[in-house]
Amino acid sequence: MTILVTGATGNVGRHVVAQLVQAGQRVRALTRNPANANLPEGVEVVYGDLSAPESLAPALHGVTGIHLITFSSEGFGPLQTGPEIVEMALKAGVRRVTVLWSGEKGPVEQAVEASSLEWTYLQPPSEFMSNALVWVPRQ
Repeated sequence: MTILVTGATGNVGRHVVAQLVQAGQRVRALTRNPANANLPEGVEVVYGDLSAPESLAPALHGVTGIHLITFSSEGFGPLQTGPEIVEMALKAGVRRVTVLWSGEKGPVEQAVEASSLEWTYLQPPSEFMSNALVWVPRQ
């Protein structure tokens, strides 16, 4: 079983990748910049952009599980391509998905819930403290 981790080089995705590798899972990491991914040995790093679902087809080949993020590649606002991603995942044979959830249902969550996928939402109790520097004013 191969698990595709989206947002694999981000604050949460990087930990998801590490935990899956430690558990002995086969991991494929999706990133817009594979050359700079710097992920653990044995992780298959592939290019893909969730805001351009057509770029995901190669990454989905042979995948049975996905960890999905729900925000746009710019990090602001919900990802609008959820229905396309879920449709592609189902066609590729994906069976399970975890969704890093903000607490508000957007296009990704709606598509996942309407699908035949087994799904689990992962939600922090408030905000990830690793993202706290976003709150600091820039000078």
